[in-house]
Amino acid sequence: MVKFIKEKFYNLTKNEFFKHVITLVSGTSIAQFIPILISPLLTRLYSPEDFSILGIYISASVILSEVVTGKFELAIMNTDNKDEKTNVISLTVIVISFFSLFFGILFFIFLEKIPFFNFSEKGYWNYLLIPTVFFLGITKLFTFTNIKKRQYKLISVSKVGRSIVQSTLQLSLYLLKYLGLILGFFISSIVEAILLLKGNKKFIQRIEYSVAKATIKRYIKFPLFDMPSSLFNIGTIQAPILLIPSYFGSVYGGLYFHAYKVLMTPISIMGGAIGQVFFEQGSLLKNDPKAFSNLVFKTHKQLFFLSFIPLTLLFVFGEEIFSFVFGDEWKVAGNYASAIIPWAFFNFLVSPITFIITIKEKQQIGFVFLCIMSALRLVALLLGILYFKDSYITIMLFSCISAISYFSYATFMIHNYTTINILKYWSIVIFYALPFYLAVISLKYFL
Repeated sequence: MVKFIKEKFYNLTKNEFFKHVITLVSGTSIAQFIPILISPLLTRLYSPEDFSILGIYISASVILSEVVTGKFELAIMNTDNKDEKTNVISLTVIVISFFSLFFGILFFIFLEKIPFFNFSEKGYWNYLLIPTVFFLGITKLFTFTNIKKRQYKLISVSKVGRSIVQSTLQLSLYLLKYLGLILGFFISSIVEAILLLKGNKKFIQRIEYSVAKATIKRYIKFPLFDMPSSLFNIGTIQAPILLIPSYFGSVYGGLYFHAYKVLMTPISIMGGAIGQVFFEQGSLLKNDPKAFSNLVFKTHKQLFFLSFIPLTLLFVFGEEIFSFVFGDEWKVAGNYASAIIPWAFFNFLVSPITFIITIKEKQQIGFVFLCIMSALRLVALLLGILYFKDSYITIMLFSCISAISYFSYATFMIHNYTTINILKYWSIVIFYALPFYLAVISLKYFL
């Protein structure tokens, strides 16, 4: 088995797809190594309550950023010429500005009525939320612009720059408590957006009403289907971060957010890097069923062999790892991390290839799937909170439902939009995954 894994990693380095991924992942790996390196320091400078407030701030920002672009950034990949790309980018900047202003007005009027934001006497950070959403929207837009141009190095540089600024500020501003964490995230978001703008300002031009109307009509599926489905998906993913502090206390909210951040951030960034390259290459191969199917299969293999071993080790030894690295105060976060693993594994395995729906322009199907997935997640979350009234059971239910949903989503996409034998594929996954998992379990409980 070890020889087989070595051969697979060697073969991965020989194809163009993986080289583009390496360009993105090398930058994102550095970007993630810095905050992971300082995490043991941050957990000793800040309390779980501080991390809980940071989690609520980031969750709210991420949820709103799924709306603020209208998902028109995805349309960039389907443009055929420079003029069309310029029209999409210019339109998206207008959409981002409009929604940011709209949310800003609503937030100003209804701030005191939003329960998630009423837990601190001096909520200065509340006023940073909408500007953060604006810059996250700009970052999304010009990330896809650079993918279209194959400027993977610039994307990597922007992520490293963001990571350095965020880590430096969060370490330096610890006397401000949770505000130090939030300022680090906010300022680093500005830095990343500015770096991604390099060489792309020329695409931001005044757009005529008739052109904007025609562009919206051409890409109307993105705001109609991609935006609500993405909002439901991201909203339910972020829901535990918002609800756990409300029902179980800010300490448990902070412990969950830290476990989620440590586990899911590198997974989402690496999966995002692979997904972005897959999106770019898949868009080129969409009319060649055999080549497209080969790309999907290779991507899935890469995702499996990159994730299974480290996630299995963390699943079995999560409590011990968190206690040793972050301190005894964060031991419970290790239990939460173990509970999140099934969701994290299938999320990493499936998320990049969800772009199949966008590439094939079948957004309405993705919308239905994500609505069902979001509803099931919400039911699991509320069942854990209101019936079992236990934070660990709540997280475990949420994780298992998410894992099953991602598995079903992947099975449907591969079966319907590729020539891959789905039963054979999952049999291969189980064949190589099960022996290692059993070996790790034996190591913990029988040696």
